[in-house]
Amino acid sequence: MADWYYGENGGQLGPVDDQTLQAMVAQGRITAQTLVWREGMSNWQPYSALNLIESQSPNLGPSSFSPPIYAPVPNSGLAIASMVCGIVSLILCYVNAVAAIPAIICGHMALKKINESELPMAGRGMAIAGLITGYLGLLFQLIVIGIVCFAIFSSSSSLFP
Repeated sequence: MADWYYGENGGQLGPVDDQTLQAMVAQGRITAQTLVWREGMSNWQPYSALNLIESQSPNLGPSSFSPPIYAPVPNSGLAIASMVCGIVSLILCYVNAVAAIPAIICGHMALKKINESELPMAGRGMAIAGLITGYLGLLFQLIVIGIVCFAIFSSSSSLFP
């Protein structure tokens, strides 16, 4: 008996057996556009494509499957970039914004991509970490600029009374 995984609300659910999957289809919980996967399939496919896939691949029959341990969920590359840039922005002295701005941009783009993805996608935590560290790096940059401006104006006012 094959174990199926299906995508719902941006997440991965399952495993369910063939009968449960068919019952979910009958209830309308799984539609033609719902993405499904089981061991032996190369990628997640819409439920409507299953008849075509199974008719072309005889080795996808129920007897040829062992239960999968887990279905891998891809990470968002933008989320990883956001987190790395955010961490680097905290480490850089006096030029935090060089990495903070890309961290903020990548973080927002990653969250949007994760929310709008039909396939389950991991990386929300990394995107949020990148946003937080990016905004902190930008704040540190603004503080440094403020201190430098204060030092310049306070020293120039003492030179010219």
